[in-house]
Amino acid sequence: MIKIVACAGSVLLAITALSWPSTAEEPAADTAMMLVMDASGSMAERTGGGTTRIQAAKDGLEAVIDGLPDEQRVGFRVYGASDVAEDDPAACTDSERIVDLGTDNRDDLRRAVADYEPVGWTPTSHALREAAKDLGDTGQRTIVLVSDGEPTCDPDPCVVAREIAANGIDIRIDVVGFDVSGRAKKTLQCVADEGNGTYYDADDAESLTDSLRVSSVRAARPFDLTGTPVQGTPGEDGAPLLERGQYTDTIAADGAAHYRLARTAPDSTLHVGAVIRGISGDLGAAATLRVQRIAGLMCAASTTYGLDMASRAPVYYGGVASWVKDPESQCRTDEELGLQVDRTVGNLEGRPIELSVYEEPPITSDLAAGTAGDEPGWKAPTPGTPTEAVPGTSIANAPEVGPGTYQLDISAGETQVLAVPVDWGEQVRAQVDAQLTDEVREAASIGSGLEVTVINPLRRDVTISQYAKWPGDWTRDPWANLRENVAFRTGAMSWPLHPANRAQNDPRRQGASLAGMHYVLVSLKLRGDETNLPYTLTLGRENVLGDVAPTYAEVDGLTAPEAGSRLVDSPVTAADDEPADGADDAPDTASDESGSIIGWVVGGAVALGVLAAVVVLVARRRR
Repeated sequence: MIKIVACAGSVLLAITALSWPSTAEEPAADTAMMLVMDASGSMAERTGGGTTRIQAAKDGLEAVIDGLPDEQRVGFRVYGASDVAEDDPAACTDSERIVDLGTDNRDDLRRAVADYEPVGWTPTSHALREAAKDLGDTGQRTIVLVSDGEPTCDPDPCVVAREIAANGIDIRIDVVGFDVSGRAKKTLQCVADEGNGTYYDADDAESLTDSLRVSSVRAARPFDLTGTPVQGTPGEDGAPLLERGQYTDTIAADGAAHYRLARTAPDSTLHVGAVIRGISGDLGAAATLRVQRIAGLMCAASTTYGLDMASRAPVYYGGVASWVKDPESQCRTDEELGLQVDRTVGNLEGRPIELSVYEEPPITSDLAAGTAGDEPGWKAPTPGTPTEAVPGTSIANAPEVGPGTYQLDISAGETQVLAVPVDWGEQVRAQVDAQLTDEVREAASIGSGLEVTVINPLRRDVTISQYAKWPGDWTRDPWANLRENVAFRTGAMSWPLHPANRAQNDPRRQGASLAGMHYVLVSLKLRGDETNLPYTLTLGRENVLGDVAPTYAEVDGLTAPEAGSRLVDSPVTAADDEPADGADDAPDTASDESGSIIGWVVGGAVALGVLAAVVVLVARRRR
């Protein structure tokens, strides 16, 4: 949850300070956004600054419209804009699309804002359903719902959000709550959770500028899960064939979902990565991936799991590869292999899953060339001058960065992701520093803390466990036991990349056998809707093994892994998916010196405007 300062003057000052790009960048893909604004009578009340809420919203919206990227399709819908009695059936269908979805409608949007008046009730569910119709059935679609309290009509908007999300992973519902609490807040949070979106609280936050900046950049990036829709089958017969690429499906309720994997060349290695969207507050969930011969021998299996009582919209990562030690095994030669995905534990049935498939060309060099080495000890990355960064919410939208120190800000239950190119022989080291606060300590419980993980290009955890061997300057005491606001430090490092790691028994070390983009995940395992923690993340990348790059056979259609490659391209490419300054030019052996700055002013100005327009309210009553 991102907190937002609620005053009209700050909205406009923040917009001015951020400065719209002179030339807006093209959105990430065929994206569309429908603004769904509450027009209930309480919007006529005055804010703490003296102006009415509706006037503050108008001022913000007018500034937003001026900065919309030309290519961004945006529409405008209001609900509760008619002056009817609460018991009049028309009160529950009171929603109107004022401006059709389009790119050449900025003057229409301005006129709609000028005419926007608060008089009615709150038919939230009806407005959501109509907004989903407005957006159509294709492309990356976002509903931004702005509300200041409970709905006054059935059905439950949480149920409606679930229905809308069931139409595909390419639609999400973000929700901005205006000074809400109790049941009203839980309802709006549920709408965001069930709608695969994000809930933003607009009551009393201190970092409006940073919050809006984060939202604007993320709006232009791909959603957490992207890919070509497929449907796994209950058995091998009729199972869809997956080639290199990304695919989306849902976890089967009973038994395994079956797929087929296409192999281009004998002795290539088929890698499958999985990303699963879990359920907020889940007590534990797991899914298993199995690669096997069609109607035959098991080649490999891996289980991805998570414990997310303190996470919002958790995302689980895991992966498996077809490689086996026996060079004569049909797991290494069959033209097709089978893939099974099934729920092992928890409430994952029906949850979205993304499958990434990459075929690694045959390795012709000796896997044992060089040395994979023993487990390296911790070496802290060299800190530099902190620079601001806008992290992704998942691998799909993580920005590329280089070595350096980054200033970030994380909310309770959130996971943030940055992408780092890693070459053969190299490892990633990440160190997190934060100053704990009363707010954080009071919200802490068993298992609370900042957790750092490194994921390989095909979604496998490659973090070296530091259990029982923490560096001396890391904070070991559980947060729930702390009695003062100490300086907190933790970190993580990955196994150095060596092709021979695939023959290791440790699953995490096995995953450290592919060069390519790696992902540093920072998670704040903490409950408490209002809790927010600034921190710095220092990243280092260093070659500790020397020249251990393998030699690959040249096969038409197959590409060998290399440091800057994500190996599997997302069907949606972010507008700002360019490496940070210096990342592309980094030498094979990267130093720990302060490096790149993320270019965060992108064509995602849409969400910036959306939130700027609505983050204008203080305490109020429902009509």
